[in-house]
Amino acid sequence: MAGKEERRAAEHEEMVAAFLKNLAHERPEYRWGAADALGRLGDPDPRVRKKAAWALGQLGDMRGQRPLLAAMRDGDEDVREIAEEAYEILKRKVFGGG
Repeated sequence: MAGKEERRAAEHEEMVAAFLKNLAHERPEYRWGAADALGRLGDPDPRVRKKAAWALGQLGDMRGQRPLLAAMRDGDEDVREIAEEAYEILKRKVFGGG
């Protein structure tokens, strides 16, 4: 069973690396797709940052906590709002509760 989990983790890391590359792509639809898939922040387009914040909450991985806290200080009000909602979702997914 451990071998299967290790393979799955390795495949996940490869997928993450591939999508991280697309976060810097010149075409917005590539950046949007990468943000949706990975939930990474930092794109200059607020639409992408909103989608990334949403995805971070949905992933339920505590590695998303730091970027979400940063997104709560974003210059775009909509990004801040989505980040706050995503942070609450993340906490529920990680720590349970309603």
